[in-house]
Amino acid sequence: MSRDAGETREPALPRPLSPQRLGAIRKRLLQWYVEHEQPFPWRTAADPYAALVAAVCAQQTQMSRVLQIYDRWMAAFPTIRDLAAASDADALRVWDRAGYPRRALFLHQTARIVCQRYGGSLPGSRDELLALPGVGPFTAAIVLSFGFGIDAAAIDTNIVRVLGRVLFGDLQPIRDTPAAQIRWAAERLLPDNQAQRWNPALMDFGAAVCASRPKCSQCPLATLCAAFPRFAGGEQARAGRTQPEFRGSHRELRGLVVSQLRTSEEPLDPTVVIGRVARSASVKQSRVTLALDSLIEDGLVHMCSDKLCLGSGD
Repeated sequence: MSRDAGETREPALPRPLSPQRLGAIRKRLLQWYVEHEQPFPWRTAADPYAALVAAVCAQQTQMSRVLQIYDRWMAAFPTIRDLAAASDADALRVWDRAGYPRRALFLHQTARIVCQRYGGSLPGSRDELLALPGVGPFTAAIVLSFGFGIDAAAIDTNIVRVLGRVLFGDLQPIRDTPAAQIRWAAERLLPDNQAQRWNPALMDFGAAVCASRPKCSQCPLATLCAAFPRFAGGEQARAGRTQPEFRGSHRELRGLVVSQLRTSEEPLDPTVVIGRVARSASVKQSRVTLALDSLIEDGLVHMCSDKLCLGSGD
């Protein structure tokens, strides 16, 4: 089984990562997962396309919403060939209001590339996956582990939190633990031939137990965790990155423009769209025009004759 490339130099740890401690962390976390496994369909389907869709849906999205998006998408495009045969406007309509709609375009572009270049089957090579639109290290690792059964260490915000606390003693790892150390830790902890269970165990544990406000009293790793004495002593994790205000933001205006087109059966006059969105968001029309220009640049919207249409038009 192949693994993602990791750091070759072992970083200094607050507590040594002896074989005994390493084995105990793996054993306790996998035991926890036996009792708390989430029955998400892509985790057991052994389908690279299903794993790809799930990973893209999960980018910047809470897991509580991922299943809804995933189910809707797979119902509309059950295979990668079905997706490739559709238009990008169809993809955007199915994506609906899930947010960050470029993800739908990336999935659509990837489907067409895979059908043209790989005969309709996603490649099982990390480098080839990373060359596809919208596929980063996390998505590639999910496709490899869930889709192909290949060992690949996934890293998302939940996993960063677990590894940064347990191994390095940082209370807010997303801010305090260097990415290189997290990559090393993810590779070092990954058990052989178990990525399909290990990756979701880490992700779910980080969401349910080692959350932003950790539930240390429920944590089976507490006695192995470098951060536990700090939490037990009364220290608290500093606030992570704060999200900018959504109301009236550039992102909201983009979403409102796309929504106008997604729900319309006909192309729309750009002046009408700009006016509607400006009134709805209580902003100047010039700001909506900037949002519209950025959507056209990203291929989410295009001009057909003198009207606005959804998608790139390709």
